[in-house]
Amino acid sequence: MNVTRRGVIASMLVSALTFGAPSVTIAAEPEVPVVSYGGSTWLSHYPVWVGIKQGFFTARGLNVEWQNFSTGSSRISSLLVGEIQFGGAGSISAIALMASGATGVSIVGAPDSYATVEGIIANEGIGSIEQLKGKKLGVPFATSSHVLALDLLSQHGLNPETDVTLINLPASDTPSALLGGQVDAVTTWTPAFNTLKANPQLRVLADAREFSLYKSFKVGPGPDVLVANTAFVETNPIATRAFLEGYFEASSFIAKNPEQAAEILTELTKLSAVEQIAVLKDIEWHDQKRQAEMLGADGSFTKGLQSLADILVSHKQINEAPVVADHIKTGLLP
Repeated sequence: MNVTRRGVIASMLVSALTFGAPSVTIAAEPEVPVVSYGGSTWLSHYPVWVGIKQGFFTARGLNVEWQNFSTGSSRISSLLVGEIQFGGAGSISAIALMASGATGVSIVGAPDSYATVEGIIANEGIGSIEQLKGKKLGVPFATSSHVLALDLLSQHGLNPETDVTLINLPASDTPSALLGGQVDAVTTWTPAFNTLKANPQLRVLADAREFSLYKSFKVGPGPDVLVANTAFVETNPIATRAFLEGYFEASSFIAKNPEQAAEILTELTKLSAVEQIAVLKDIEWHDQKRQAEMLGADGSFTKGLQSLADILVSHKQINEAPVVADHIKTGLLP
């Protein structure tokens, strides 16, 4: 599975920001509009792929075209300039964008939770996070796993800068680095996390349920968000609602029909049906009814994202925490 995650990329948007967020040239709303979605093989994009294949969008008069992106930065850049209208992103990337002062992209949905498929896994002989002192910890820098590692080390009394040697590794390289002895432990996400977790000689020290904000808000170190071009949302509320309704119908379909959904998704992810079903079992989908509650100014998700922004500042991942609620569009769903 060619998963690309979304990290803190404060500088990734410099060139895109120079273009601003112009109006999107698209068919008038009374007609059947065509919109583009920026996706990848990551979990939060699953409902769009399934929704396209199952006709959930066309049933609402909306044609959704899939555009694949290998990096989150290129997806966000395309959203900013209106080349695509919708996409999925990690909240860390979204918060970094907010902190940069950009207003061309808005959060329009909270799709899922996957706290059990990201965490710290160590070699045999290391039985606790405290025992990582003096060890080498492989981490994909500027990602949710990086934030998780910093948070968990701090929770257990370790200074990430002096007590542990953090080594930057792509998530896809974490299994070989750990098994090859290059590092003593890794912080990573699925499918690498699941692969290592299945090895009886390795030990899971903690998963994202131990993240400080998960305990308070059920928010992991980098929860997924649905994002949209702000200008498009403001000028095309009917099409935006159609997209969101189709998305959440698809996520409910996946939750209720994992075997059928897995058959559809294997074309995208290149996983076997068995592997795909296993991945789906680890995802908690947030349905349409929960969106207003989660994304409101006093919603648990919004509060969690604001606290996450504060944590990013404390760990020197961004310079200043933005007001997250100012970048969330609510009232788009009935």
